[in-house]
Amino acid sequence: MPDTKKKVFYGWFVVAGAWISTFVCSDALGSFNIFGPELTKPVSQGGLGQSMGVLSVAYSIDMIVMAAFSVVAGMLVDRFGLRRLMVIGAIIAGTGFILLSQINHVWQFYVLYGIIAPAGVAFGHVVPSVSTVRRWFMRRAALAVSLAMTGSGIGVVVLVPLFYMLIERSGWSAAYIVMGTTIAAGMIIGSMLMRKDPESQGTYPDGIEATASEIAARPDFAARSQRWTVKEALKTRTWWLFLFAQFYYLAVLGFIGHIKYWGTEDLNLSSGFCVAMVSVLVGAAAASRLIAGIISDWSMKKFNVTRKPVLYACTFLVAIGSVVAIQIGAGNHSGMIAVAILVGMGYGIGMAMFPTYLGDLFGVVSVPKLYGIMYLMSAGVIGGIGPSLFGFIHDAAGSYDTAFLITAIMCTVSAVFLFLIKPPRKVSIEPSSA
Repeated sequence: MPDTKKKVFYGWFVVAGAWISTFVCSDALGSFNIFGPELTKPVSQGGLGQSMGVLSVAYSIDMIVMAAFSVVAGMLVDRFGLRRLMVIGAIIAGTGFILLSQINHVWQFYVLYGIIAPAGVAFGHVVPSVSTVRRWFMRRAALAVSLAMTGSGIGVVVLVPLFYMLIERSGWSAAYIVMGTTIAAGMIIGSMLMRKDPESQGTYPDGIEATASEIAARPDFAARSQRWTVKEALKTRTWWLFLFAQFYYLAVLGFIGHIKYWGTEDLNLSSGFCVAMVSVLVGAAAASRLIAGIISDWSMKKFNVTRKPVLYACTFLVAIGSVVAIQIGAGNHSGMIAVAILVGMGYGIGMAMFPTYLGDLFGVVSVPKLYGIMYLMSAGVIGGIGPSLFGFIHDAAGSYDTAFLITAIMCTVSAVFLFLIKPPRKVSIEPSSA
C-alpha cells in the first residue's frame, strides 16, 4: 500500500521547486520594461538607438519562442525528466542573458533576447513546472498552482526594482550579467525538488486516496486519468473556446512591456514611479492568484461548480483596467496605480486558473503536452502580439489609447467564449498506468 502517513506531503516540496524556478525566470518577462528604454538611447549614450516599436518585436519573438519551447518541454518532460530539462534550460538561459551584456546591434538583441534566452527559460518556467504541480494535487489543485505561480509575481516585484537600481548604478551591461547568473542558479536549485507525480513516489494526489463519492461528484476527479492526444484535443470545441477565452494575454503582455514607457513618455511621470508600477501590477497578480486559488478550491468542494466564476473576473478586470487607461491624463499617479492593480489582478487569476481548469477538462495525465500547446497558442501567439501591437500603435499615433481599446474589447469577447465552454467528450478512455 502507498505510504499516506508522511507528515509533510511531498507535493508541497514540488510547489517550492516550481516557485523558486518561476521566481528567477520572471525576469525574462519583466526585464524588457527596464532594459528597453535604456536600449532606445542613442549609440553615443550607450544604447542601440532604436524605437520601442522596433525593440518590442524582440519581446514578441521572445514570448513566441518561449511558448514554442514550452511545447518541446511538455513533450520531453516524461521521457527525460523535468530535473534534467531544467538544468539544460538553466545553462541556455543563463548564457543568453550574459551574452546580452555584449550586444551593440539590434539583430543581436533579437537573437539573444528573442530566441536563445527564452528557449532556455521555457524548460523551467510555467509549462513544465506548473503542469508537474498540477499532477500532484486534486482537492487543493488551484491553491497549489496558485502558490507556485506567485513565484513569478514576487520575482518581478523583488528582482525588477533591484535590477533597475543595478542599471542606474552600473549600467545595463552589468545588469544582464547578474541576471543571467541569477536565472541559471535559481532554475538549478528549483530542479532539485521536482518529481514527476505522486504515483511515481508511491502515494496519491494530495496524499489521500480519492473516494468513490468524490470521483462521482466532481468531473475533475473523474477526468484525472483521461489521456488526450494533441490531435484529439484540437478536434474538440472545448479546446478552441478555451483558447479564445484567453485574450487577456494580449493586454497583459502589452502593459508589462510598455508601462514604464507609457508612464514616462505619455503621462510625464517619474521613471522610478513607473518602475514601481511594474511591481504593483505583478504584486497584485501574485496576491490575486493566491486568493483565486483558495476561492476556487473552496467553491468547487462546497458547490461542485466549475472554475468559470473565478475566471470571469480575469477577463473583466483586465478589460476594465484597459478602459481606465484610456481616461488617464498626464501626471495622474492614482490613475496609473488603479490600472496596474486592475490589470495585475486579472493577470494573476488567469495565470493560475486557466492551467488548473485545463486539467479539470482534459485530465492531468495529459497536461504537460496539452498545456505546452495551449501556452504556445495563448501566451505565445495571442500574448506575443501584445507588445508589438502596443509599440507600433504608439509609434504611429503617439498614444497607446487605440491599443487599450482593442484589448478591452477582446477581453470582453473572451468572457463570451468562457461562458460557452463545456467538458469535452471522449468516446473511449484509456486507463491510466502508474
